[in-house]
Amino acid sequence: MKKIFFYISILSLCCVLYACNKNKDRIIEFSGIYADAPQGRQGLYNPDRGFRLETAVDVVEDKDNPVKTLISQSDKYKSDSVSLVQSYFYLTYTVGKELSDENFAVMQTYFDQLEKMGMKAVLRFAYEKDFMGRAAIGPNLDQALSHLDQLKPFLEKNKNLIFVVQAGVIGAWGEWHASVHNLHKSDESKRAILKKVLEVIPADKMVQVRVPTYKNLLKDEPELYKRISFHDDFIVIKPEPWDADMHEGTPNFNQIVRESPYLIVDGELPWGFWSVGKDPDAPTAGWLIDGHDAARRLFLQHYTSLSVIHNYKEQHANQTFEEDNAPEYSMVLWKKTPLSEEFLQKNHMPLSSNYTLNQDGSKAERNIFEYIRDHMGYRIELQKLQIPSELESGKSSTVKLELINKGFAAVFGDHSVYFVLVDSKGKVTEFPTNCNPNDWQPYQPGDSTYTSLQHVIISEINLPPGLVSGNYKLGLWIPDGSEQLKYNNRYAIKCANGDIQWMVTDDKKYGINILSDIQISANQ
Repeated sequence: MKKIFFYISILSLCCVLYACNKNKDRIIEFSGIYADAPQGRQGLYNPDRGFRLETAVDVVEDKDNPVKTLISQSDKYKSDSVSLVQSYFYLTYTVGKELSDENFAVMQTYFDQLEKMGMKAVLRFAYEKDFMGRAAIGPNLDQALSHLDQLKPFLEKNKNLIFVVQAGVIGAWGEWHASVHNLHKSDESKRAILKKVLEVIPADKMVQVRVPTYKNLLKDEPELYKRISFHDDFIVIKPEPWDADMHEGTPNFNQIVRESPYLIVDGELPWGFWSVGKDPDAPTAGWLIDGHDAARRLFLQHYTSLSVIHNYKEQHANQTFEEDNAPEYSMVLWKKTPLSEEFLQKNHMPLSSNYTLNQDGSKAERNIFEYIRDHMGYRIELQKLQIPSELESGKSSTVKLELINKGFAAVFGDHSVYFVLVDSKGKVTEFPTNCNPNDWQPYQPGDSTYTSLQHVIISEINLPPGLVSGNYKLGLWIPDGSEQLKYNNRYAIKCANGDIQWMVTDDKKYGINILSDIQISANQ
């Protein structure tokens, strides 16, 4: 009898221990991407950040093939992980007329191609393609305002493919100088254009202006003011007559530093031929832009995007580019400049986990081009996952995931956050969270130590009672927030971790960061 009691006690104890172990949480820690890991030298393709292209479509002259440059540039810069395109629509030959159905059809063809390619637009409308009195056609104020009113339904229709809008419209290339009708010389005209652009674009979109002075035209209208951001179209770092007083130490520079944590900031270097002294219009001799100084500028001003078209491998009448005989434009030089960790540390700049290491622990030499490519915009690194050892169908369990943002900027745009379970057949079950990625700042704005912020996703996963028991994969899915793009894997965010699998489902709907295998048992 005593033996029977003993065995029953042992069996009961085993059951208790099993139950305790079953309910015990697991802690999984993640690391960054080693330099020699698979794709360690390639940039992460992610939406709404990084290097961008530049295309120009004249809605009249380019009506037969408005996507030609978009396709060719995407192929040429494919290795640079580009998901954004500065998209100029030139309305030059519509001055004095209403925009026609054909004009809108040309622009719609372009946007349809953007969606096929998994990209978004940094959008600008312009009229004048040259400066210094060389542009023959440009709108007066009434004509420009009328066209903007016409554009409103089109912009609403394509809002999910528009990342940000640049004010444009006025003067050469829409940069607010050298206007045929001198709109750039009138604060009243500039204010009217800026307010109209803010009115006709969707209310959740920002408008970028060339210099803070233009933003300050609306400083007495706070609801509009907070939607205005910046694009610097002449990043040369050092003082220069054409840099519009945007260099360090100026009020313009300081205002961007102060406001940029909450704004989408874009920019570009001058053309490469300017840097090698072959710009006939340049008032001063050009110079190559130092990569480390450029990186520091992009970091301090929270840049989300930068043109990869300028000062890299562009082809231009002043200086053609040959793949086998590349001119020493600035970005070409960046690729030959070793990354200085000492410079990063001195300037409190972010450095991703394992970024300068090989998998055997030896040092890997990175270059400053890679660093800028990989840290511009956001760079989400998962840190630690806390989950139960096993889940039960029909029951609720808590999942906790910690992350940091090692990029220069926060996440912008509309994105949702889900935990997902993927079964052995690839079926995905979604569990939405109430997390907003726009809150994932790299560090607390104003913190002079630039210490990385820890962000936490905590969510209750309520498993449906009929979920089949077995082994599943637990994943993090961060898709586009719009219904139009939600189930397109090209618009999902990939985390910067070398020990996390990136899974694209067979139907191409999901791009998932796989966190762990997990066992699901039937509810007892």
